[in-house]
Amino acid sequence: MSSLAFEIGFDHYRYDLPLDISRFQDNHREQIRYGYEAAKMQKVSQKKPDLYEKKLITLRDRALVKGLEVSISTQDLVVKLEESKGRCPITLLPFTFAENKATDWSVDRIDNTCGYCPDNIVIVSVIANQAKSDLDLAGMIKTALGKTRTEDLLDEREWLRMARFYYHKMKIMKPLCLCLLLTNSQPLYDQIIFMQLFMNEEKRAKAFLKQLEKYISKDAVMKAAKLTQKRVYHRADIDVDVLYDSPKLYRWVQSFIVEINAHSSEFDSLLMDCVFA
Repeated sequence: MSSLAFEIGFDHYRYDLPLDISRFQDNHREQIRYGYEAAKMQKVSQKKPDLYEKKLITLRDRALVKGLEVSISTQDLVVKLEESKGRCPITLLPFTFAENKATDWSVDRIDNTCGYCPDNIVIVSVIANQAKSDLDLAGMIKTALGKTRTEDLLDEREWLRMARFYYHKMKIMKPLCLCLLLTNSQPLYDQIIFMQLFMNEEKRAKAFLKQLEKYISKDAVMKAAKLTQKRVYHRADIDVDVLYDSPKLYRWVQSFIVEINAHSSEFDSLLMDCVFA
């Protein structure tokens, strides 16, 4: 942390920024002053920070206050922003830059227990960052399913995008019984099973249906899948209302859900992949 404090002081001189050390702990202030004075003695060329330099300075300041490590460079920020293609992966809105708006770009630490390192950062909008806050993956999934939502920074679709976005980047660190959660959201549960029947040739849906065939006859599963596709193509609509308009298909889906819940430990991870992967 002493080297980080020194770098902060050095950068404040390099970029001709006011040196306000009151927000830092006493044990860091001396190193910050040393860094500032070192840059001054070396007559380091001063310049106005660009977009990435300014962001990194802010992150370093924040990290020192919170006691976090920082190993990213401005090039890491460039790469991450390019990966986002200029849009928030959660809200899908274009980023704004230093406009003090909810759409401004921000750097989120994937794992909040770790610092700012290249493998632990993503670029999301300010509002998405604020909504995620200290949530772990299980918390995001529960919120996406409407179980713990206490504020409305994001809408339902955005919460689902958030869970899907971080699903590929985080691990579930505490037990999460997805089947039980879905039981309390029956329309969503119906829709998920309906979609697996429709997409039965896709990898994840195929794995899910293969497991289902251990408890439901393969013939019944295939007939349900064919009826699903037939009705979707006939209606030219993939909405779950297609399911509710077919008593036969609806009965099949409900019988499938009964078996899934009876063997939930076998289906939780499969359903998780179907919904979030």
